[in-house]
Amino acid sequence: MKRMKFFVPVLAGLFVGQLFAESERPLSVINTLRFGYNDNLYYRDSGQSKSSFFVTDIVDLSLRAVLSDRTDMLVKTQLNFLSDDGSTELYPNLYAMLNHSISPRLLLQLSEYFRSGEKDGGGTVSGTNRRYNYYENRMSASADYILDQKNRLQSSAGHSIMRNEDDLGSGLKLDYTTVDAGLMWKHDIAPQRTYSTLSLQERMTEYDNRDSSFDATDISAGIGHTFNPEWQGNLDMGATLVRPDEQGAENKNTLNPLIRAGLSYSPSPITRFAADFTSRYEESGDNRYGGQNSQELQLSAQHDLTAKLMARILARYQKINYDENASASKATSEDVVNLQLLLTYKLNRINFLEARVRHSSNKGDARAEDWEQNVVDVGWRVELR
Repeated sequence: MKRMKFFVPVLAGLFVGQLFAESERPLSVINTLRFGYNDNLYYRDSGQSKSSFFVTDIVDLSLRAVLSDRTDMLVKTQLNFLSDDGSTELYPNLYAMLNHSISPRLLLQLSEYFRSGEKDGGGTVSGTNRRYNYYENRMSASADYILDQKNRLQSSAGHSIMRNEDDLGSGLKLDYTTVDAGLMWKHDIAPQRTYSTLSLQERMTEYDNRDSSFDATDISAGIGHTFNPEWQGNLDMGATLVRPDEQGAENKNTLNPLIRAGLSYSPSPITRFAADFTSRYEESGDNRYGGQNSQELQLSAQHDLTAKLMARILARYQKINYDENASASKATSEDVVNLQLLLTYKLNRINFLEARVRHSSNKGDARAEDWEQNVVDVGWRVELR
């Protein structure tokens, strides 16, 4: 991808300049080297899957800098070098945030998020290789104003893009640009214990190579509560009004549910459970549809088996219903499952050993073919903080 060629040197210059400018070195470096086996490298059905051993080296850099008594900066980057089936790819990722306090009541924040990786082409990519590279970039700004001890307002604006590699062919129809702006009011019912929110957001999504663009208005009300030191929860409910740009027999305004819910339980300092559920209308991952309703449930559990051995389990289920009102195609759906078990052993202060097992599947009537994938790997992680 063309933007990667200048991404690394620019970021390296930023880190080096800051290190020489500050007497302290608020830089942390984490390097993880993994060796593993993937039984379905190109996301094909069981009869056409190809397996391969792989090597990946992941370098995580994090820089915190206090530029003044009112301004601070955080930069995190991850460089992922992946080698499998005779090829090597570099996937850079970046998160940068700048905070500035104009006054004790007004805080401004600028942030940028860049992520790259690979995706399953599903039914949109022809040929035997259904794996393709992509990148997404989001820039946003927000202003947080404290009205009084219990009330605050937050306004935000953002610009997001999704792009796919140049030789994807028909998959280029997946490229889109989204511009959004929002306003949220937060009220502390019981400080440090219970709060409520009211949110309004406007989104405008434009697809680069297909006539499926739409505008969406999100309205929701939420509440968060700390029941006790072990239990915390939050719930945000509302609706999304979707307005396709091209009105017609297949393109009609629709009202869709908007739900965000989370619950965490920490019975002891060494054990934690969490559950999160989201239902929202979003940009479509299939070029035949303008949007999709996505319901996603994530469950996680983490426990320190010993002072040096930690186990973590992650489970994710996503139900995708494509919007037939924004397309001439009939309504279809997909079921996505991701499971992961991770064991981490602490050798000493900076060295860790990891063993991981992952299972993924994608099935549904929207796909040219269903697939399942199993990945196992072992890793060595070094943390320099």
